[in-house]
This record gives sequence, structure tokens and C-alpha cells, in this order.
Amino acid sequence: MSNELMAVEFKSLSGLMVKLDADTVKNTLTRGNGKVTDQEVAMFLRTCQAKQLDPLENGEVYLIKYDDRAPAQFVVGCHAYIRRADHFPEYRGYKSGITVLRKSQNGEMSVVQKEGSCIYKALGEELIGGWCRVRRERSPGNVEETFVEVSLEEYSSGQSNWKSKPATMIQKVAKSQAFRAAFPNEYEGIYTVDEMQASGAIPADYVVVEETGEVVAAKQTPVVTNAQRQELFRAAKQYFGDDANSIIKDLLSQEGLSSTEGMLVTVFDAIMERMKIMAEEKEQSLSGEGYDETAE
Repeated sequence: MSNELMAVEFKSLSGLMVKLDADTVKNTLTRGNGKVTDQEVAMFLRTCQAKQLDPLENGEVYLIKYDDRAPAQFVVGCHAYIRRADHFPEYRGYKSGITVLRKSQNGEMSVVQKEGSCIYKALGEELIGGWCRVRRERSPGNVEETFVEVSLEEYSSGQSNWKSKPATMIQKVAKSQAFRAAFPNEYEGIYTVDEMQASGAIPADYVVVEETGEVVAAKQTPVVTNAQRQELFRAAKQYFGDDANSIIKDLLSQEGLSSTEGMLVTVFDAIMERMKIMAEEKEQSLSGEGYDETAE
């Protein structure tokens, strides 16, 4: 293939000059066991150029080919989706969350749309979907809102992150679809790995590492061991005493989990850090209560 098609140079939406070539794509930006073709690499390069995407800036744009027989897929991280909209002058923000079934005190079930991704089992909540509202100012003073709601049953694979963090995942799908619906020209042909997995184009054993945005095979993101689960409960007991179990339950709920079984190590690390911060804040609060202003 012509060398002219295997290298591009352009300015990204953030204003940086980007230089990409075939070797960078093959050696740095490709995921999976399949071997990408020159045509697939050229298409990746041209898409980055056309959409002004810099895959090296935040590490959230990848070419995934899990099998030689399967076509390569161009995927973008959910965070990159949102950051992209920040560069559009008509963009006026968004809100997103999950849809749950909530049981009332008399046992009746009601559908509730709430922001965030916390599921409170104590309130009898059951996750059923995700939603997102994106606002775009079409003309001065004329703000249009695009609303998208998606069903967990339709999109969940029940594997990998869909098993460990279903609330977070379904909210991501709602976000990406809402942004694409609100800005069709700017997002045409750009899909998140979560959507591609839900459609079956990419196996469910790929995950996005939240801290870095990197797309990796799920086997590279191990689940917690029994020793780590015990460590979590010991730390909670040390920090919060008799409240340990309820604290852990709330923190797991915030991650869309009902138990520590099958929890990813990345989630374990985040919860351990969160408990440490909560314990420090509790200690500071108790110290403040003992302060007597009259002593001055």
C-alpha cells in the first residue's frame, strides 16, 4: 500500500499536532491476537485524522482485532467521548445515571431514574437500565436536549465488567449513544468498546482500565483472591468497627456490586483507598468535636 496512506499528520481537537504512522498503530495502538491488515491500519489512520482524534494524548483510542478472521474494530473510551464534546461550541453539558426498580414500604415496585451509578439494596433497588441527557444549543437561546435510555437486559453480556460493574457499564452505553445522537456528524463511526461488546463485534473478555483508559484483555485484569477479600474485611473492621459490613456494602453498591465475589483487583484497590480516606475524615471529625473554643 502507498506510503502516503500509511502515515497522517493533523491537528487534534485540543490543538496539538499529531503524527501517526503504521508502525505506531501496529506496535502501540492495536489490541488482540489477530494480525491487522494494511487496509485496516490505513482506515484507522484516516478515521483519526477525519475525527481529529489523538490516540497518544489520553490513550483511549484503539484498534482491536481479536482474531485473524474477524475485522478490526475502531474503539474509543467513554471518557474520550465526553472530552471530545468539550471542544464543541454548541455543547451545553450532560446528565446521566441509571434506571432502577425500587420497592416501596408496601411492597409496590416503581421505576426510578437517578443520577450516578449506585444501587442501594437496602431500598430494594434492582438495576434495569441507564440513561443520559445531552444539551446542545442549536441557536442563541434555543437549547435542545437529547435523551437516551437503554435496557440492561439488551446490552449486558453478563461477563467481565458487565458482571462486576453492571451499573457503570450500562450508564456508559447510554452516554455514548446520547452524545452520538446529539452530535451525529461529530461522532459518526465512533463507538465505545462497551457498545461494541454489547453488539457482539468484540468479545466480552476485553475491559477498559478506568485509571488509564487502556483497553486490555480481561485476563490481564485479575479478580481478587480470597486473601485480598479477607484483607478488605480486616481493614474495614479496623477502620469502622461494628459498622464495617454496612460500609463495605455501601462501597460495593457504588461500584454496582452486591458482593466481593468476582470483584476486579482495580475495584479492590479503589475501595481500599476510599476506606482509608473515610477513616481519616472520621478521625479528623472526632478530633474537631473535642475542640473547645472557650479554651482560648
